[in-house]
Amino acid sequence: MSRMASPSTRSVPVPPPPDSPAGERHPVPPRRWLPADFRADSFAALEPYLTELEARGLEGPEELERWILDRSELESWLGEEGSRRNLAAARHTDDAEAERAHLEFQTELLPRVKPVMDRLDRKFLACPHRHALDARTWEVFVRETERSVALFREENVAIEAELEELCVEYGRLTGAMTVEYRGETMTLPALGRFAEETDRAVREETWRLAAERRFRDADAFESLFDRMVEKRQRIAANAGFANYRDYAHAAAHRFDYTPEDCLAFGENVARCVVPVVARMRAWRREALGLESLRPWDLAVDPFATPAFQPFTDQAGQVRVAGELIERVRPAFRGELEWMQDSGLLDLESRPHKRPGGFMDVLEGVRWPFVFANSGTTHGDVETLVHETGHALHALFARDREPVDYRHAPIEFAEVASMGLEAMAMEGLGDVYPPEQVRAARLRSLEGIAGLFPWVAMVDGFQQWVYTHPGHSREDRMVAWEALRGRFSVGTDDSGLEAYLARGWHRQLHVFEVPFYYVEYAIAQIGALQLWRAFRRDPEAAVDAYVRGLSLGGSRPLPELFEAAGLVFDPRGESLGDLMAELEQAWRAEVGLE
Repeated sequence: MSRMASPSTRSVPVPPPPDSPAGERHPVPPRRWLPADFRADSFAALEPYLTELEARGLEGPEELERWILDRSELESWLGEEGSRRNLAAARHTDDAEAERAHLEFQTELLPRVKPVMDRLDRKFLACPHRHALDARTWEVFVRETERSVALFREENVAIEAELEELCVEYGRLTGAMTVEYRGETMTLPALGRFAEETDRAVREETWRLAAERRFRDADAFESLFDRMVEKRQRIAANAGFANYRDYAHAAAHRFDYTPEDCLAFGENVARCVVPVVARMRAWRREALGLESLRPWDLAVDPFATPAFQPFTDQAGQVRVAGELIERVRPAFRGELEWMQDSGLLDLESRPHKRPGGFMDVLEGVRWPFVFANSGTTHGDVETLVHETGHALHALFARDREPVDYRHAPIEFAEVASMGLEAMAMEGLGDVYPPEQVRAARLRSLEGIAGLFPWVAMVDGFQQWVYTHPGHSREDRMVAWEALRGRFSVGTDDSGLEAYLARGWHRQLHVFEVPFYYVEYAIAQIGALQLWRAFRRDPEAAVDAYVRGLSLGGSRPLPELFEAAGLVFDPRGESLGDLMAELEQAWRAEVGLE
Protein backbone atom coordinates (compact mmCIF):
# COMPACT_ATOMS: atom_id res chain seq x y z
CA MET A 1 0.00 0.00 0.00
CA SER A 2 1.26 3.45 -0.85
CA ARG A 3 2.10 5.87 1.91
CA MET A 4 0.03 8.55 0.20
CA ALA A 5 -2.20 10.41 2.60
CA SER A 6 -5.32 9.74 0.54
CA PRO A 7 -4.67 6.73 -1.70
CA SER A 8 -6.84 5.84 -4.64
CA THR A 9 -8.75 2.60 -4.26
CA ARG A 10 -8.35 1.68 -7.93
CA SER A 11 -6.96 -1.70 -8.93
CA VAL A 12 -3.94 -0.15 -10.65
CA PRO A 13 -1.53 0.42 -7.77
CA VAL A 14 0.09 3.71 -6.97
CA PRO A 15 3.92 3.66 -6.93
CA PRO A 16 5.48 1.26 -4.42
CA PRO A 17 6.20 2.42 -0.89
CA PRO A 18 9.81 3.05 0.20
CA ASP A 19 10.07 -0.34 1.95
CA SER A 20 9.09 -2.33 -1.19
CA PRO A 21 11.41 -4.76 -3.03
CA ALA A 22 12.15 -1.94 -5.49
CA GLY A 23 14.76 -0.77 -3.00
CA GLU A 24 16.92 -3.83 -3.51
CA ARG A 25 18.51 -2.47 -6.72
CA HIS A 26 18.45 1.21 -5.76
CA PRO A 27 18.27 1.45 -1.96
CA VAL A 28 16.38 4.28 -0.33
CA PRO A 29 18.95 6.79 0.99
CA PRO A 30 19.14 6.80 4.79
CA ARG A 31 17.61 9.81 6.49
CA ARG A 32 20.12 12.14 8.10
CA TRP A 33 17.76 14.42 9.96
CA LEU A 34 14.13 13.41 9.61
CA PRO A 35 12.73 10.48 11.59
CA ALA A 36 12.26 7.21 9.72
CA ASP A 37 8.47 7.43 9.87
CA PHE A 38 8.21 11.05 8.70
CA ARG A 39 5.53 11.81 6.10
CA ALA A 40 5.07 15.22 4.48
CA ASP A 41 1.30 14.77 4.32
CA SER A 42 0.18 17.87 6.22
CA PHE A 43 1.45 21.27 7.27
CA ALA A 44 1.28 20.10 10.89
CA ALA A 45 3.80 17.37 10.05
CA LEU A 46 6.10 19.84 8.29
CA GLU A 47 5.83 22.79 10.63
CA PRO A 48 8.23 21.68 13.40
CA TYR A 49 11.00 21.05 10.89
CA LEU A 50 10.39 24.26 8.96
CA THR A 51 10.42 26.17 12.25
CA GLU A 52 13.67 24.53 13.30
CA LEU A 53 15.32 25.43 9.99
CA GLU A 54 14.21 29.03 10.36
CA ALA A 55 15.48 29.27 13.93
CA ARG A 56 18.71 27.30 13.63
CA GLY A 57 21.89 29.23 14.22
CA LEU A 58 24.49 29.05 11.45
CA GLU A 59 27.85 29.52 13.11
CA GLY A 60 30.14 28.61 10.24
CA PRO A 61 30.30 27.18 6.71
CA GLU A 62 30.07 23.59 8.00
CA GLU A 63 26.86 24.36 9.88
CA LEU A 64 25.48 26.18 6.83
CA GLU A 65 26.18 23.25 4.55
CA ARG A 66 24.50 20.86 7.00
CA TRP A 67 21.50 23.20 7.12
CA ILE A 68 21.25 23.15 3.32
CA LEU A 69 21.34 19.36 3.25
CA ASP A 70 18.75 19.04 6.02
CA ARG A 71 16.46 21.37 4.13
CA SER A 72 17.07 19.31 1.00
CA GLU A 73 15.97 16.16 2.80
CA LEU A 74 12.74 17.83 3.89
CA GLU A 75 12.08 19.15 0.38
CA SER A 76 12.73 15.69 -1.08
CA TRP A 77 10.00 14.05 0.98
CA LEU A 78 7.66 16.97 0.39
CA GLY A 79 8.24 16.57 -3.34
CA GLU A 80 7.55 12.85 -3.16
CA GLU A 81 4.24 13.46 -1.43
CA GLY A 82 3.22 15.83 -4.21
CA SER A 83 4.36 13.42 -6.92
CA ARG A 84 2.44 10.50 -5.49
CA ARG A 85 -0.75 12.52 -5.24
CA ASN A 86 -0.32 13.92 -8.75
CA LEU A 87 0.26 10.45 -10.18
CA ALA A 88 -2.83 9.05 -8.50
CA ALA A 89 -4.96 11.89 -9.91
CA ALA A 90 -3.42 11.64 -13.39
CA ARG A 91 -3.98 7.90 -13.58
CA HIS A 92 -7.68 8.17 -12.77
CA THR A 93 -9.20 11.54 -13.58
CA ASP A 94 -12.61 10.29 -12.47
CA ASP A 95 -11.38 9.38 -8.98
CA ALA A 96 -12.79 12.16 -6.80
CA GLU A 97 -10.70 11.17 -3.77
CA ALA A 98 -7.44 11.17 -5.72
CA GLU A 99 -8.30 14.57 -7.21
CA ARG A 100 -9.18 15.93 -3.78
CA ALA A 101 -5.86 14.77 -2.33
CA HIS A 102 -3.91 16.30 -5.23
CA LEU A 103 -5.73 19.63 -4.96
CA GLU A 104 -5.35 19.64 -1.19
CA PHE A 105 -1.59 19.43 -1.64
CA GLN A 106 -1.48 22.09 -4.36
CA THR A 107 -4.01 24.57 -3.00
CA GLU A 108 -3.75 24.15 0.77
CA LEU A 109 -0.41 22.64 1.75
CA LEU A 110 1.96 24.29 -0.75
CA PRO A 111 0.53 27.81 -0.28
CA ARG A 112 1.43 27.54 3.40
CA VAL A 113 4.88 26.12 2.68
CA LYS A 114 6.01 28.54 -0.07
CA PRO A 115 6.31 31.64 2.13
CA VAL A 116 8.44 29.66 4.58
CA MET A 117 10.67 28.47 1.77
CA ASP A 118 11.12 32.07 0.67
CA ARG A 119 12.20 33.01 4.19
CA LEU A 120 14.68 30.11 4.17
CA ASP A 121 16.07 31.34 0.85
CA ARG A 122 16.55 34.79 2.34
CA LYS A 123 18.16 33.29 5.44
CA PHE A 124 20.71 31.57 3.24
CA LEU A 125 21.48 34.69 1.20
CA ALA A 126 21.84 36.77 4.38
CA CYS A 127 24.26 34.32 5.99
CA PRO A 128 27.82 35.69 5.80
CA HIS A 129 29.26 32.17 5.88
CA ARG A 130 27.89 31.39 2.43
CA HIS A 131 30.87 33.26 0.98
CA ALA A 132 33.17 30.69 2.58
CA LEU A 133 31.49 27.78 0.77
CA ASP A 134 33.31 26.31 -2.22
CA ALA A 135 32.38 28.68 -5.02
CA ARG A 136 32.29 26.10 -7.82
CA THR A 137 30.28 23.55 -5.84
CA TRP A 138 27.60 26.02 -4.79
CA GLU A 139 27.59 28.35 -7.83
CA VAL A 140 24.35 27.00 -9.31
CA PHE A 141 22.61 26.78 -5.93
CA VAL A 142 23.42 30.41 -5.16
CA ARG A 143 22.19 31.85 -8.43
CA GLU A 144 19.03 29.73 -8.35
CA THR A 145 18.28 30.95 -4.83
CA GLU A 146 18.91 34.56 -5.79
CA ARG A 147 16.49 34.25 -8.72
CA SER A 148 13.81 32.63 -6.55
CA VAL A 149 14.00 35.41 -3.99
CA ALA A 150 13.87 38.08 -6.67
CA LEU A 151 10.66 36.63 -8.14
CA PHE A 152 8.73 35.53 -5.07
CA ARG A 153 5.59 37.48 -4.25
CA GLU A 154 3.35 36.18 -1.51
CA GLU A 155 0.25 37.46 -3.31
CA ASN A 156 1.06 35.13 -6.20
CA VAL A 157 0.86 32.00 -4.08
CA ALA A 158 -2.94 31.99 -4.07
CA ILE A 159 -3.08 32.68 -7.83
CA GLU A 160 -0.72 29.77 -8.49
CA ALA A 161 -3.04 27.53 -6.48
CA GLU A 162 -5.99 28.72 -8.58
CA LEU A 163 -4.03 27.91 -11.72
CA GLU A 164 -3.40 24.41 -10.45
CA GLU A 165 -7.13 23.93 -10.11
CA LEU A 166 -7.55 25.01 -13.73
CA CYS A 167 -4.86 22.53 -14.80
CA VAL A 168 -6.81 19.78 -13.07
CA GLU A 169 -9.89 20.95 -14.96
CA TYR A 170 -7.93 20.66 -18.23
CA GLY A 171 -6.87 17.14 -17.29
CA ARG A 172 -10.45 16.20 -16.48
CA LEU A 173 -11.64 17.64 -19.80
CA THR A 174 -9.07 15.82 -21.91
CA GLY A 175 -9.15 12.63 -19.86
CA ALA A 176 -12.85 12.22 -20.61
CA MET A 177 -12.37 12.34 -24.39
CA THR A 178 -13.36 9.08 -26.04
CA VAL A 179 -14.91 8.09 -29.37
CA GLU A 180 -16.87 5.09 -30.59
CA TYR A 181 -15.10 3.21 -33.36
CA ARG A 182 -15.79 -0.26 -34.67
CA GLY A 183 -18.05 -0.96 -31.74
CA GLU A 184 -15.41 -0.02 -29.17
CA THR A 185 -15.03 2.98 -26.88
CA MET A 186 -11.54 4.31 -27.51
CA THR A 187 -9.39 7.09 -26.08
CA LEU A 188 -7.81 9.48 -28.56
CA PRO A 189 -4.27 8.11 -27.94
CA ALA A 190 -5.55 4.58 -28.60
CA LEU A 191 -7.21 5.79 -31.80
CA GLY A 192 -3.83 7.09 -32.95
CA ARG A 193 -2.65 3.67 -34.07
CA PHE A 194 -4.91 3.88 -37.11
CA ALA A 195 -2.79 6.74 -38.45
CA GLU A 196 -0.42 4.07 -39.78
CA GLU A 197 -3.10 2.02 -41.56
CA THR A 198 -2.47 1.49 -45.28
CA ASP A 199 -6.21 1.95 -45.93
CA ARG A 200 -6.47 5.69 -46.49
CA ALA A 201 -10.20 5.74 -45.75
CA VAL A 202 -9.52 4.34 -42.27
CA ARG A 203 -6.83 6.96 -41.66
CA GLU A 204 -9.14 9.78 -42.68
CA GLU A 205 -12.10 8.48 -40.72
CA THR A 206 -10.15 8.13 -37.48
CA TRP A 207 -8.36 11.47 -37.95
CA ARG A 208 -11.71 13.20 -38.36
CA LEU A 209 -13.20 11.35 -35.38
CA ALA A 210 -10.41 12.63 -33.12
CA ALA A 211 -10.53 16.15 -34.58
CA GLU A 212 -14.29 16.36 -34.21
CA ARG A 213 -14.11 15.13 -30.62
CA ARG A 214 -11.63 17.86 -29.72
CA PHE A 215 -13.64 20.44 -31.65
CA ARG A 216 -16.74 19.58 -29.61
CA ASP A 217 -14.98 20.98 -26.54
CA ALA A 218 -13.38 23.95 -28.33
CA ASP A 219 -15.37 26.54 -26.40
CA ALA A 220 -14.50 24.86 -23.11
CA PHE A 221 -10.79 24.93 -24.02
CA GLU A 222 -10.96 28.58 -25.02
CA SER A 223 -12.80 29.59 -21.86
CA LEU A 224 -10.36 27.69 -19.69
CA PHE A 225 -7.40 29.29 -21.46
CA ASP A 226 -8.88 32.78 -21.08
CA ARG A 227 -8.95 32.28 -17.32
CA MET A 228 -5.41 30.92 -17.29
CA VAL A 229 -4.02 33.83 -19.29
CA GLU A 230 -5.66 36.39 -17.01
CA LYS A 231 -4.18 34.82 -13.90
CA ARG A 232 -0.73 34.48 -15.40
CA GLN A 233 -0.68 38.11 -16.46
CA ARG A 234 -1.56 39.08 -12.88
CA ILE A 235 1.31 36.98 -11.56
CA ALA A 236 3.72 38.77 -13.91
CA ALA A 237 2.42 42.21 -13.00
CA ASN A 238 2.71 41.45 -9.29
CA ALA A 239 6.36 40.52 -9.81
CA GLY A 240 7.05 43.75 -11.69
CA PHE A 241 7.15 42.38 -15.25
CA ALA A 242 5.55 43.98 -18.28
CA ASN A 243 4.23 40.63 -19.51
CA TYR A 244 4.02 36.98 -18.57
CA ARG A 245 6.45 35.93 -21.28
CA ASP A 246 9.33 37.77 -19.67
CA TYR A 247 8.27 36.59 -16.22
CA ALA A 248 8.04 32.97 -17.38
CA HIS A 249 11.55 33.04 -18.83
CA ALA A 250 12.90 34.41 -15.57
CA ALA A 251 10.84 31.97 -13.50
CA ALA A 252 12.18 29.08 -15.58
CA HIS A 253 15.66 30.22 -14.49
CA ARG A 254 16.83 30.64 -18.06
CA PHE A 255 20.18 32.22 -17.35
CA ASP A 256 21.77 31.29 -20.65
CA TYR A 257 19.28 32.49 -23.30
CA THR A 258 16.49 35.02 -23.77
CA PRO A 259 13.07 35.32 -25.45
CA GLU A 260 14.87 37.06 -28.30
CA ASP A 261 17.07 33.99 -28.75
CA CYS A 262 13.87 31.93 -29.07
CA LEU A 263 12.65 34.24 -31.82
CA ALA A 264 16.00 33.81 -33.56
CA PHE A 265 15.54 30.05 -33.22
CA GLY A 266 12.25 30.39 -35.10
CA GLU A 267 14.02 32.27 -37.88
CA ASN A 268 16.62 29.50 -38.20
CA VAL A 269 13.91 26.83 -38.27
CA ALA A 270 12.15 28.67 -41.10
CA ARG A 271 15.45 28.96 -42.98
CA CYS A 272 17.05 25.56 -42.34
CA VAL A 273 14.32 23.08 -41.41
CA VAL A 274 11.09 24.03 -43.16
CA PRO A 275 12.59 23.46 -46.65
CA VAL A 276 13.77 19.99 -45.57
CA VAL A 277 10.31 19.11 -44.27
CA ALA A 278 8.79 20.39 -47.51
CA ARG A 279 11.08 18.11 -49.54
CA MET A 280 10.26 15.13 -47.35
CA ARG A 281 6.55 15.69 -47.77
CA ALA A 282 6.77 16.27 -51.49
CA TRP A 283 8.53 12.92 -51.83
CA ARG A 284 5.91 11.30 -49.55
CA ARG A 285 3.07 12.59 -51.72
CA GLU A 286 4.69 11.15 -54.84
CA ALA A 287 5.55 7.85 -53.15
CA LEU A 288 1.95 7.43 -52.02
CA GLY A 289 0.69 8.31 -55.50
CA LEU A 290 -1.50 11.14 -54.21
CA GLU A 291 -2.58 14.35 -55.87
CA SER A 292 -2.32 16.07 -52.50
CA LEU A 293 -0.99 15.10 -49.10
CA ARG A 294 -3.53 15.36 -46.29
CA PRO A 295 -2.87 15.46 -42.51
CA TRP A 296 -3.83 11.78 -42.18
CA ASP A 297 -1.11 10.77 -44.66
CA LEU A 298 1.89 11.73 -42.53
CA ALA A 299 2.35 8.57 -40.43
CA VAL A 300 1.63 5.77 -42.91
CA ASP A 301 4.60 3.99 -44.44
CA PRO A 302 5.00 5.34 -48.01
CA PHE A 303 6.18 1.89 -49.13
CA ALA A 304 2.79 0.40 -48.15
CA THR A 305 4.18 -1.83 -45.46
CA PRO A 306 1.13 -3.01 -43.49
CA ALA A 307 0.45 -1.29 -40.18
CA PHE A 308 2.71 -2.77 -37.54
CA GLN A 309 1.97 -3.44 -33.89
CA PRO A 310 5.31 -4.32 -32.30
CA PHE A 311 3.61 -5.20 -29.00
CA THR A 312 0.15 -5.82 -27.58
CA ASP A 313 0.49 -4.98 -23.89
CA GLN A 314 2.75 -3.20 -21.38
CA ALA A 315 5.05 -6.19 -20.93
CA GLY A 316 5.57 -6.37 -24.69
CA GLN A 317 6.23 -2.65 -24.91
CA VAL A 318 8.90 -2.94 -22.22
CA ARG A 319 10.45 -5.93 -23.98
CA VAL A 320 10.74 -4.18 -27.36
CA ALA A 321 12.02 -0.89 -25.88
CA GLY A 322 14.45 -2.88 -23.75
CA GLU A 323 15.86 -4.69 -26.77
CA LEU A 324 16.49 -1.35 -28.49
CA ILE A 325 18.20 0.40 -25.59
CA GLU A 326 20.24 -2.72 -24.84
CA ARG A 327 22.01 -2.05 -28.13
CA VAL A 328 22.99 1.38 -26.87
CA ARG A 329 24.30 -0.06 -23.58
CA PRO A 330 23.19 -3.37 -22.01
CA ALA A 331 22.89 -1.91 -18.50
CA PHE A 332 20.21 0.51 -19.71
CA ARG A 333 17.80 -2.36 -20.38
CA GLY A 334 18.33 -3.64 -16.87
CA GLU A 335 17.13 -0.35 -15.41
CA LEU A 336 13.95 -0.39 -17.52
CA GLU A 337 13.17 -3.96 -16.49
CA TRP A 338 13.78 -3.03 -12.84
CA MET A 339 11.17 -0.29 -13.19
CA GLN A 340 8.70 -2.74 -14.71
CA ASP A 341 9.29 -5.31 -11.96
CA SER A 342 9.00 -2.60 -9.28
CA GLY A 343 5.63 -1.19 -10.40
CA LEU A 344 7.21 2.07 -11.58
CA LEU A 345 5.55 2.07 -15.03
CA ASP A 346 1.95 2.87 -16.02
CA LEU A 347 1.93 2.85 -19.81
CA GLU A 348 -1.37 1.61 -21.24
CA SER A 349 -4.10 4.00 -22.37
CA ARG A 350 -7.53 3.74 -20.75
CA PRO A 351 -10.56 5.96 -20.23
CA HIS A 352 -10.28 8.64 -17.55
CA LYS A 353 -6.52 8.73 -17.66
CA ARG A 354 -4.84 12.09 -18.20
CA PRO A 355 -3.33 12.36 -21.70
CA GLY A 356 0.35 12.65 -22.47
CA GLY A 357 3.37 11.04 -20.94
CA PHE A 358 6.05 12.01 -18.46
CA MET A 359 8.67 10.77 -16.07
CA ASP A 360 8.45 11.93 -12.48
CA VAL A 361 10.83 11.24 -9.62
CA LEU A 362 9.62 10.00 -6.25
CA GLU A 363 12.19 12.24 -4.67
CA GLY A 364 12.35 10.81 -1.17
CA VAL A 365 13.21 7.32 -2.37
CA ARG A 366 14.85 8.72 -5.54
CA TRP A 367 13.09 6.37 -7.95
CA PRO A 368 11.76 7.37 -11.38
CA PHE A 369 8.17 6.66 -12.40
CA VAL A 370 6.99 6.67 -16.04
CA PHE A 371 3.41 7.58 -16.96
CA ALA A 372 2.19 7.23 -20.54
CA ASN A 373 -0.85 6.62 -22.74
CA SER A 374 0.35 3.96 -25.13
CA GLY A 375 -1.36 2.41 -28.06
CA THR A 376 0.48 -0.46 -29.73
CA THR A 377 2.58 1.35 -32.34
CA HIS A 378 6.25 1.98 -32.96
CA GLY A 379 5.61 5.56 -31.85
CA ASP A 380 4.68 4.21 -28.43
CA VAL A 381 7.95 2.28 -28.34
CA GLU A 382 9.74 5.55 -29.06
CA THR A 383 7.82 7.19 -26.22
CA LEU A 384 8.95 4.57 -23.73
CA VAL A 385 12.56 4.84 -24.92
CA HIS A 386 12.25 8.62 -24.51
CA GLU A 387 10.94 8.40 -20.96
CA THR A 388 13.53 5.76 -20.12
CA GLY A 389 16.17 8.35 -20.99
CA HIS A 390 14.67 10.62 -18.36
CA ALA A 391 14.59 7.75 -15.88
CA LEU A 392 18.26 6.96 -16.51
CA HIS A 393 19.06 10.63 -15.93
CA ALA A 394 17.33 10.47 -12.55
CA LEU A 395 19.17 7.29 -11.60
CA PHE A 396 22.60 8.52 -12.70
CA ALA A 397 22.19 11.72 -10.66
CA ARG A 398 20.38 10.24 -7.65
CA ASP A 399 23.33 10.72 -5.28
CA ARG A 400 23.71 14.45 -6.00
CA GLU A 401 23.08 16.92 -3.17
CA PRO A 402 21.13 19.08 -2.57
CA VAL A 403 17.87 17.98 -4.18
CA ASP A 404 18.00 20.64 -6.90
CA TYR A 405 21.27 19.16 -8.13
CA ARG A 406 19.48 15.92 -9.00
CA HIS A 407 17.47 17.75 -11.70
CA ALA A 408 19.06 19.26 -14.80
CA PRO A 409 17.46 22.18 -16.63
CA ILE A 410 14.86 20.94 -19.10
CA GLU A 411 17.01 21.94 -22.08
CA PHE A 412 19.52 19.27 -21.03
CA ALA A 413 17.07 16.87 -19.37
CA GLU A 414 15.45 16.41 -22.78
CA VAL A 415 18.83 15.56 -24.30
CA ALA A 416 18.77 12.54 -21.99
CA SER A 417 15.50 11.36 -23.52
CA MET A 418 15.79 12.50 -27.14
CA GLY A 419 19.41 11.41 -27.27
CA LEU A 420 18.55 7.89 -26.13
CA GLU A 421 15.78 7.77 -28.76
CA ALA A 422 18.18 8.78 -31.52
CA MET A 423 20.83 6.25 -30.46
CA ALA A 424 18.32 3.43 -29.93
CA MET A 425 16.80 3.86 -33.37
CA GLU A 426 20.17 2.89 -34.87
CA GLY A 427 19.51 -0.65 -33.58
CA LEU A 428 16.12 -1.13 -35.22
CA GLY A 429 17.54 -3.62 -37.71
CA ASP A 430 18.35 -6.03 -34.89
CA VAL A 431 14.88 -5.87 -33.33
CA TYR A 432 12.16 -5.37 -35.96
CA PRO A 433 11.25 -7.52 -38.96
CA PRO A 434 13.24 -6.31 -41.98
CA GLU A 435 10.20 -4.93 -43.78
CA GLN A 436 9.36 -2.75 -40.76
CA VAL A 437 12.81 -1.27 -40.16
CA ARG A 438 12.67 1.22 -43.00
CA ALA A 439 9.18 2.40 -42.01
CA ALA A 440 10.29 2.97 -38.41
CA ARG A 441 13.45 4.78 -39.43
CA LEU A 442 11.53 7.04 -41.76
CA ARG A 443 9.09 7.82 -38.99
CA SER A 444 11.97 8.67 -36.65
CA LEU A 445 13.86 10.87 -39.12
CA GLU A 446 10.76 12.66 -40.36
CA GLY A 447 9.55 13.06 -36.78
CA ILE A 448 12.77 14.78 -35.75
CA ALA A 449 12.57 17.14 -38.71
CA GLY A 450 8.90 17.87 -38.05
CA LEU A 451 9.48 18.61 -34.38
CA PHE A 452 11.34 21.86 -35.02
CA PRO A 453 8.57 23.68 -36.93
CA TRP A 454 5.95 22.52 -34.42
CA VAL A 455 8.04 23.82 -31.50
CA ALA A 456 8.57 27.13 -33.33
CA MET A 457 4.80 27.38 -33.76
CA VAL A 458 3.98 26.58 -30.12
CA ASP A 459 6.65 28.88 -28.71
CA GLY A 460 5.85 31.65 -31.17
CA PHE A 461 2.15 31.36 -30.36
CA GLN A 462 2.79 31.68 -26.63
CA GLN A 463 5.12 34.63 -27.17
CA TRP A 464 2.32 36.32 -29.11
CA VAL A 465 -0.41 35.47 -26.56
CA TYR A 466 1.43 36.86 -23.55
CA THR A 467 2.75 40.00 -25.25
CA HIS A 468 -0.66 41.02 -26.63
CA PRO A 469 -2.83 41.82 -23.60
CA GLY A 470 -6.53 42.17 -24.21
CA HIS A 471 -6.56 40.00 -27.32
CA SER A 472 -9.73 38.13 -28.31
CA ARG A 473 -10.21 34.48 -29.15
CA GLU A 474 -10.46 35.48 -32.79
CA ASP A 475 -7.14 37.34 -32.51
CA ARG A 476 -5.58 34.17 -31.12
CA MET A 477 -6.90 32.16 -34.03
CA VAL A 478 -5.44 34.63 -36.52
CA ALA A 479 -2.06 34.54 -34.77
CA TRP A 480 -2.00 30.73 -34.78
CA GLU A 481 -3.00 30.61 -38.44
CA ALA A 482 -0.19 33.02 -39.34
CA LEU A 483 2.31 30.72 -37.64
CA ARG A 484 0.79 27.69 -39.32
CA GLY A 485 1.16 29.37 -42.67
CA ARG A 486 4.83 29.95 -42.01
CA PHE A 487 5.87 26.63 -40.45
CA SER A 488 3.34 24.01 -41.58
CA VAL A 489 4.18 23.00 -45.14
CA GLY A 490 3.49 20.29 -47.65
CA THR A 491 -0.09 19.30 -46.77
CA ASP A 492 -3.46 20.15 -48.26
CA ASP A 493 -5.62 21.38 -45.37
CA SER A 494 -8.64 22.51 -47.36
CA GLY A 495 -11.92 21.88 -45.56
CA LEU A 496 -10.12 21.27 -42.27
CA GLU A 497 -9.52 24.88 -41.30
CA ALA A 498 -11.94 24.87 -38.37
CA TYR A 499 -10.04 22.00 -36.76
CA LEU A 500 -6.50 23.14 -37.55
CA ALA A 501 -7.12 26.75 -36.48
CA ARG A 502 -7.47 25.34 -32.97
CA GLY A 503 -4.63 22.87 -33.26
CA TRP A 504 -2.92 24.32 -30.22
CA HIS A 505 -5.73 22.93 -28.03
CA ARG A 506 -4.10 19.50 -28.17
CA GLN A 507 -0.77 20.77 -26.81
CA LEU A 508 -0.90 20.16 -23.07
CA HIS A 509 2.07 22.44 -22.38
CA VAL A 510 0.23 25.56 -23.57
CA PHE A 511 -2.35 25.03 -20.84
CA GLU A 512 -0.46 23.42 -17.97
CA VAL A 513 3.19 24.51 -18.27
CA PRO A 514 3.42 27.63 -20.47
CA PHE A 515 6.76 28.27 -22.18
CA TYR A 516 7.94 24.77 -21.36
CA TYR A 517 8.32 23.75 -24.99
CA VAL A 518 11.19 25.48 -26.76
CA GLU A 519 13.40 23.36 -24.51
CA TYR A 520 12.48 20.34 -26.65
CA ALA A 521 13.98 21.93 -29.73
CA ILE A 522 17.13 23.08 -27.93
CA ALA A 523 17.49 19.57 -26.59
CA GLN A 524 16.83 18.03 -30.00
CA ILE A 525 19.74 20.01 -31.37
CA GLY A 526 21.88 18.42 -28.65
CA ALA A 527 20.38 14.98 -29.36
CA LEU A 528 21.23 15.30 -33.06
CA GLN A 529 24.81 16.10 -32.11
CA LEU A 530 24.81 12.98 -29.90
CA TRP A 531 23.32 10.88 -32.73
CA ARG A 532 26.05 12.12 -35.07
CA ALA A 533 28.72 11.19 -32.52
CA PHE A 534 27.12 7.79 -31.85
CA ARG A 535 27.19 6.89 -35.54
CA ARG A 536 30.94 7.60 -35.59
CA ASP A 537 32.04 6.13 -32.23
CA PRO A 538 29.20 4.52 -30.21
CA GLU A 539 31.17 3.72 -27.07
CA ALA A 540 32.71 7.19 -26.75
CA ALA A 541 29.34 8.85 -27.40
CA VAL A 542 27.57 6.81 -24.71
CA ASP A 543 30.41 7.40 -22.24
CA ALA A 544 30.01 11.16 -22.78
CA TYR A 545 26.21 10.83 -22.49
CA VAL A 546 26.50 9.12 -19.10
CA ARG A 547 29.12 11.63 -17.96
CA GLY A 548 26.83 14.55 -18.74
CA LEU A 549 23.75 12.95 -17.19
CA SER A 550 25.62 12.09 -13.99
CA LEU A 551 26.14 15.80 -13.29
CA GLY A 552 22.40 16.25 -12.77
CA GLY A 553 21.85 19.98 -12.42
CA SER A 554 25.04 20.75 -10.53
CA ARG A 555 26.62 22.86 -13.27
CA PRO A 556 25.39 25.67 -15.57
CA LEU A 557 23.60 24.58 -18.70
CA PRO A 558 26.43 25.12 -21.23
CA GLU A 559 28.75 23.03 -19.05
CA LEU A 560 26.28 20.14 -18.95
CA PHE A 561 26.24 20.09 -22.74
CA GLU A 562 30.02 20.30 -22.83
CA ALA A 563 30.38 17.38 -20.41
CA ALA A 564 28.29 15.28 -22.79
CA GLY A 565 30.49 16.31 -25.71
CA LEU A 566 27.86 18.70 -27.12
CA VAL A 567 27.46 22.41 -27.86
CA PHE A 568 24.64 24.43 -26.30
CA ASP A 569 22.86 26.19 -29.18
CA PRO A 570 19.57 27.88 -28.20
CA ARG A 571 19.41 30.01 -31.36
CA GLY A 572 19.64 27.01 -33.68
CA GLU A 573 22.70 28.26 -35.49
CA SER A 574 23.91 24.68 -36.08
CA LEU A 575 20.64 23.55 -37.65
CA GLY A 576 21.94 23.88 -41.20
CA ASP A 577 24.71 21.29 -40.74
CA LEU A 578 22.62 18.98 -38.56
CA MET A 579 19.65 18.96 -40.91
CA ALA A 580 21.96 18.26 -43.85
CA GLU A 581 23.16 15.07 -42.15
CA LEU A 582 19.65 14.11 -41.12
CA GLU A 583 18.35 14.64 -44.65
CA GLN A 584 21.21 12.59 -46.04
CA ALA A 585 20.24 9.69 -43.75
CA TRP A 586 16.63 10.08 -44.82
CA ARG A 587 17.53 10.10 -48.52
CA ALA A 588 19.47 6.87 -48.03
CA GLU A 589 16.43 5.24 -46.45
CA VAL A 590 14.05 6.25 -49.26
CA GLY A 591 16.50 5.28 -52.00
CA LEU A 592 17.40 8.73 -53.28
CA GLU A 593 21.13 8.09 -52.74
